[in-house]
Formats: sequence, C-alpha cells, structure tokens
Amino acid sequence: MAKKNEINPEELRYNYLGFEVVPGKLKEFWDSDEEKKSYIDKIREKLKTTQVIERDFSVVNSSQMNKADRIIISVASVFLILSLLVPYYNFEAFGGKVSGSAISYLANLGYISNFLAWGSLTMKLTLVFSVFMIFFSPVIGILNLIALNSGRNKANYFSRLKSISRLNILAILLYIALFALVASGQLNPFGSLGIEALGENFTLLSVINMASVSIWLNIAAHLLGLLPALEL
Repeated sequence: MAKKNEINPEELRYNYLGFEVVPGKLKEFWDSDEEKKSYIDKIREKLKTTQVIERDFSVVNSSQMNKADRIIISVASVFLILSLLVPYYNFEAFGGKVSGSAISYLANLGYISNFLAWGSLTMKLTLVFSVFMIFFSPVIGILNLIALNSGRNKANYFSRLKSISRLNILAILLYIALFALVASGQLNPFGSLGIEALGENFTLLSVINMASVSIWLNIAAHLLGLLPALEL
C-alpha cells in the first residue's frame, strides 16, 4: 500500500486561490525590484497632487450634493448669520406696537431678566435657552458656509460637511427642548403687563403670538442645513 503524502497546512490554503483555477503558490507579482519601485514612485507623485478618489462631480455624489443643493443650503446659512438683524419679536402693548431684532432683545435683557427673576425655574431656563440660540445659530451658519464652499477637492470634503451639518440637528433638538419648557405653562409673576399676546400665563401660545419671522425662518434654515447629515 502506497504511503499517503502528508499535506502541509501552511500550503493547503494556496489550493483555494482563484477557486482552484490557479492552484499552488503564486509567483512574485513584480518582475523585478526596479519595476516595483517605479510603480510606488508614481503613486507617491499622484498623492502630492489635488486628485481625489471621490470627486465632487462623480456619479456617486451627483445626486447627494449638487450645485443647487449647495446654493440652497448656503442661502439658509446666510440667513442664520443675518438672523441677529431680522425682527425677532412683534406684539402690541398699551395700544402700541413693539417690534425688534435679536440684538434689541439682548439689549433689553436686563429688564427681561428682572421680570423673570420673580418667575419659576422653568422661565429662567427658557431665557437661558433663547439667549444661547441667538448666538448659536449664526455660528452654525458660518460653519455651514465654510464646510460647503471650501475644500471641495479634498478627500474628506463630504465627511467634514456631514459632521458640521450635524450641528443643525443639535440646534433643532435645542429648539424642541425650548418649546417643551414653554409648553409646560408658567404663571407670569406680574400678570400680562398689558401685553395681550403674553397673557396671564406664559405658554407656547404666548411664544407663537409674540415671536416674529426670525425664529420661524431660523428653524427652517436649520432644517435645510441638516440635509447633508441625512443624505451623505
């Protein structure tokens, strides 16, 4: 009886290369060390240029972030920056109309905080949230513009854009938290102060009646700004 040849486990794996089309150990890929070195040098030269694997105009990304998308999100981001100058509140008090931007809201912060000092903790937190969002939204707008319109030839363009756009999701969550606080309904310490829109209780309806275009367009701009985080 012929002695069966023992199989070396280390060599057995080569039988599966190419699904047994090319069994056995593969030969060296390069014909010489000079050929290998020449190929590596060419790759290193290409890496020094601005060429990237995933181009802005590639088929893979064309449906995700085209020129029209960048323009729309850029316009929304510009509004986030200009939201400091757009009417932030608008209501009637003592028969007169009161309106102002976010900057004027900040300018009257001392008077507003004195009023809320007599209110509940929820009302104080509402004030803190509103002031934070006034500053936070323009910062996100600036970051959105930078991410959208710079470094488009770099390999990390889309990943960086997606990371920045996630800040818009955070802004929306903060707005939801703000409205949740207001929705709980708090008794105004000094009543309506002659402001019919405010009412005796500070509720979500009070905010809707007193808020002007800036807040609602601000939220819409954040919704547009988060699209890269959802699509890329």
